[in-house]
Amino acid sequence: MIARLAILLIGLNGVIRVHSLLERPHLATFRDDVGTIAAIAVPAIAANIANPVSNAYVTYVIASYGDDAVAGWALIGRIMPVAFGGIYALSGSIGPILGQNLGAGNNARVRRTLVDALVVTVGFTAAAWLILAAFGSTLVASFHAQGGAAELVLFNCQWVAPLFAFLGALFVANACFNTLGLAHYSTWFNWSRATLGTVPFVLAGGYLAGPKGVLIGNMAGGIPFGLLAVWLCFRLIGRLKTATPDPA
Repeated sequence: MIARLAILLIGLNGVIRVHSLLERPHLATFRDDVGTIAAIAVPAIAANIANPVSNAYVTYVIASYGDDAVAGWALIGRIMPVAFGGIYALSGSIGPILGQNLGAGNNARVRRTLVDALVVTVGFTAAAWLILAAFGSTLVASFHAQGGAAELVLFNCQWVAPLFAFLGALFVANACFNTLGLAHYSTWFNWSRATLGTVPFVLAGGYLAGPKGVLIGNMAGGIPFGLLAVWLCFRLIGRLKTATPDPA
């Protein structure tokens, strides 16, 4: 709650004091803008709903392996967002950069932004993986995890964490889709990953290797969709028209 309040206050300070952007709302302006905003916001919201649905299904499956498995999964759900918070932030920050270069018709820089974001995603994932692998036992001890829960957390830190790079690639691609005015692509990819990329992979992983297999299946299901989304982004960028240089 305090973190959210801090974000609100910092944002309002920038809007009101720093940039003087706040003014009284006008109905006519709202009518003009709401359609444009909704065209991106509604599919983006629908895309974000997919992740909780996917996590709920994984929780449902992993619950069949007992309390230790559920406890381990719950701890993983606390660790991963912190360990890979930089990738979540990256996917939210590259949109304005992509949009600025897209508006300028500089398609080479749009492509370069996407490439750089993917490089950062891979590099950040590698660094986070090394830290998790090195300090996995410390994390387990800090949560007082024991038995199967501790084993599951350690397994995730050592072997499953690097697969987050493909989810990060999907996040970056979604930001690209939103900027290109194709937010419905983000919805399609996220829901495909949450269903086709989750259910069969999790079931197969659980059948082959129990709760550890569920973890691997959950992350492995993101590989084809992350790669396909990135490939499609590059295809779409390649089809963009380059701005005509100003004769002046």
